[in-house]
Amino acid sequence: MFTLTLSLDSVALYAVSASLLTLLLVALLVYTRRKKIMLAQTKIIDFVSEYFLNTGIEVLVSCFQDPLTKNFQVQIESAPLKRFRFSHMLEGNLIAHIARITGEKVDKIYWRFPVPAQNDALFSEKNSALAQDDPYLFEMRSATTDGYTVTEIPAEKTGNGN
Repeated sequence: MFTLTLSLDSVALYAVSASLLTLLLVALLVYTRRKKIMLAQTKIIDFVSEYFLNTGIEVLVSCFQDPLTKNFQVQIESAPLKRFRFSHMLEGNLIAHIARITGEKVDKIYWRFPVPAQNDALFSEKNSALAQDDPYLFEMRSATTDGYTVTEIPAEKTGNGN
């Protein structure tokens, strides 16, 4: 059997105290940095959502921080509307608004326009109010219901050419 005797003199006590204090400060710094990033993401998401709600469009917005540049990137998911056909022009304006209102720098905005399947309820005759409101969706619906076909034969040879 052996006995372990531990005695802390003042120098060792100061070293242990300084180590614990440093560890606590680093943990606090990481926590505040993470909270600041989450607050900035929330501000950006809220602003972009409100920006599009003011124009009458409901979008899903997500935001993340690029670990290399420390700037934010935004992903916007919306129905495939014709007014977003030139979304790259809207992107610069939106980035400038985000910087001015929230004070956060956004590098890039990614757009996502999921198109519903042809047998979706959106393309049914009785449930196509959204398709009638937006010409882009109306063109897609009419293309799927009016016998639109794609072939490798030129239209002049098939008799369908105008």
